[in-house]
Amino acid sequence: MQADVDRQLRRWYVAQLVVLIGALLVRLLANGLGSSLLGVMLLLWFFSAMLPVYEQGVADKSWSYFRRFNHYLQTILQFSVFPLLLGNLIWMLSHWTRLDQQGLIAVGFTYLLILFVPVGYVVTRPVGSLVGRIMLLISVVFSGVVGAHEVFLITPGLTAIPASFTMVGNSGVLGAFGFVTAFGVLMMAWGFQLPTWRLNRSTNGWVLTLIGLLALGFVIWNAFGSGDSLATLFTRYTIEMKSPSWKMFLSGLEPGIAEEWLYRFGILSLLLWRFRHAKHQIGWAVGLSSLLFGLWHSTNILAGQAVNATLEQMVFAMALGSFLAASYLYTGSFAVPIMIHTLTDCLSMMASGTQTMSQPDLLEWQSMGILVVVFDDALLIDGVKTTSC
Repeated sequence: MQADVDRQLRRWYVAQLVVLIGALLVRLLANGLGSSLLGVMLLLWFFSAMLPVYEQGVADKSWSYFRRFNHYLQTILQFSVFPLLLGNLIWMLSHWTRLDQQGLIAVGFTYLLILFVPVGYVVTRPVGSLVGRIMLLISVVFSGVVGAHEVFLITPGLTAIPASFTMVGNSGVLGAFGFVTAFGVLMMAWGFQLPTWRLNRSTNGWVLTLIGLLALGFVIWNAFGSGDSLATLFTRYTIEMKSPSWKMFLSGLEPGIAEEWLYRFGILSLLLWRFRHAKHQIGWAVGLSSLLFGLWHSTNILAGQAVNATLEQMVFAMALGSFLAASYLYTGSFAVPIMIHTLTDCLSMMASGTQTMSQPDLLEWQSMGILVVVFDDALLIDGVKTTSC
């Protein structure tokens, strides 16, 4: 990035670090805990978090292993804890000043949309390993930013929280927009271009129509299909919305935005760059990104989803990920996978009335096999070009 932008982001990072960690240290001192082990650990964290700001003038081999470890450590700590530190600052301002807590919460909610921009730029950008980048993105950066508003709201002492804030915060939709901003800056810092929204001029109209019809048919079938045998699997539908609520809509909108931004823009771009000299560049990149997308859904077991249902969801996500990636690379428009993914999740959640999958029966596994074949054939589309890196 330009030198002036780099300088401003580093200043923002330092100011944010001083305010958030400083506020917590002041609160510890006020409670007589400043000299405790917690206070010492907080100071050590502060100084280690400041190191990445001044690394430009350090020789590459000076403390290289420690500095690389520190990049990972600071990414994990700051993306995980900063929403709580912001909540602590809001609590302090509402109790030690005459400022209204509800208004402060609204300001904090808004600031969370950009909180992680300087963090990602300063502490995550130096990570050069492809595996390291992907691991941090999936396990820390994504969950930290998308779940930031929900974590912020659990800060002890915040009581003047509007019900609408709780609903929006728990849905993760604001975190999705925050992730788009922070991760977009990080990808540009890594040397990648942001995705385009316009169709490739070379896109074949007939192929585009085929993609559109396949996507539309799948979205409708996934939400409203009610066939109870192979003979009626794709011919019987029940158009019914069991839970057409804002909660379900926002819960479906979040993955349509954030997951596509992570997997079809971020990870797919990183893999396309890694395999840029490979004979089957697109096959490797699409295949691995879709595999990671499927494996990532295994975490739904932690939310109480049945193992068999989670396995089915993982296979489904791998197949759908291949179709979404191929559709994006062929059309050149990032709007295509976002629309397909958003409609899929929103309609299925509102139609079923739940955000989790039920135990699959034999017919569902058979239908899944058909979808895998259909979606994986999307990789055979001729003339696919990549414009994302």
